[in-house]
Amino acid sequence: MIMEIVGIIVSIIILIFSVPGGRWGGLAYIADWPTLICMLIITLPVLSKEGLAKDFLRAFKLLRKEYKCSFSELRHALDVVEMMQKQILCAGVIVSFQGFFALLHSLDDIATIGPNTSVALLAVFYTAIFELLMLPLQIEAKRRIVDYMEQDSEEAEKKQGVENTEKEQDTEEATKEQDIEKA
Repeated sequence: MIMEIVGIIVSIIILIFSVPGGRWGGLAYIADWPTLICMLIITLPVLSKEGLAKDFLRAFKLLRKEYKCSFSELRHALDVVEMMQKQILCAGVIVSFQGFFALLHSLDDIATIGPNTSVALLAVFYTAIFELLMLPLQIEAKRRIVDYMEQDSEEAEKKQGVENTEKEQDTEEATKEQDIEKA
């Protein structure tokens, strides 16, 4: 899972260098700090509610194979990641609409159409990047929940097998006792 996140980050860096302007000049075309800040202002306050930040950070810890946690902690981490995915999507739509409203407001000035359009589309771009970063967290949490459930079902089957064996032994003993009493 860490490799997916590294791949996403490397892809973004390659994108930055492939944009006209060369070197870090391409960063100017895809870095719009007000858009990013607006998206974060809409998204992050939700994490401060009722300890959701702790569950969100736990989702990142799940990417380490040696990290162990309970089923309820896994479930909380998955719920928070899915909530953050929805929150990021909503923030992207809101900020994108904000950019398009600015575009429509300044249609009489042709020189601002391009920049306003790029600001509006950057919100969609940032939303896609954040969503790509959330997907490995969601997949890892779901995978661990399935593994946890499989372990529980295996343990339940073993326990059921032991109980069935004990019942069979009790039945055989009862049958032998009845045979002895009849004889």
